[in-house]
Amino acid sequence: MVVHENYIKAGNPETAVDELRDLLDERCGNVRRRLAENPGTPEDVLFQLSQDEHPEVRIAIAENPRTPRVIQEQLIKDPDVQVRFAVSGLYSFPSDLLQRMAEDDDNPYVRDHASRTLEGIFLEEALTQLGFVPKPGETDKLGELLVEAGILKIESILELLRIAGERQVPLGRTIVGSRLLPRNVVVTALTAQLTIRTGEITHDEAIRQIKEAWNNRPR
Repeated sequence: MVVHENYIKAGNPETAVDELRDLLDERCGNVRRRLAENPGTPEDVLFQLSQDEHPEVRIAIAENPRTPRVIQEQLIKDPDVQVRFAVSGLYSFPSDLLQRMAEDDDNPYVRDHASRTLEGIFLEEALTQLGFVPKPGETDKLGELLVEAGILKIESILELLRIAGERQVPLGRTIVGSRLLPRNVVVTALTAQLTIRTGEITHDEAIRQIKEAWNNRPR
């Protein structure tokens, strides 16, 4: 019962700071994990938790928006590859640190994971600059355009939509992360989707642009 109460306290941003500090002595790893992910946890506690023996606790610190930069730099060099792999998939993590992981990490899976995350971040930045704001149902339209252009099969789109739904991320990011299509092709398709909606181009012109981007993709 005490552990259950402490678990709730550890994850509550309204818990008093002194009470959060007391939870550092909690033997249950799940309580310390909740403490690590709580945005109300003070920095001095986060520093102590960054040395926790349980990888899940250190991963939770990486996901905490209040974690200071010095701890983030420590986490990209964590001795446990499980921690580094989890960190390399965080879209909220600083891009320059993800770039370091994509270039320098000893583990090829971590490097690849960080590269995919960066691709997704760069895609979203490109779409923001284009003024693209997704609306309900537009993920399906993106899939329809890619299928009609002969770039992806309907089975692939349905599977990608399933994955995007499970992860609660945009279809475009899921496609880039899957490495099925290069980022420039996805950006072209999303831009075409936007300009069809605004009446700047026709549906046929959109398909032509997508095919052209596919034919000119880096090989």
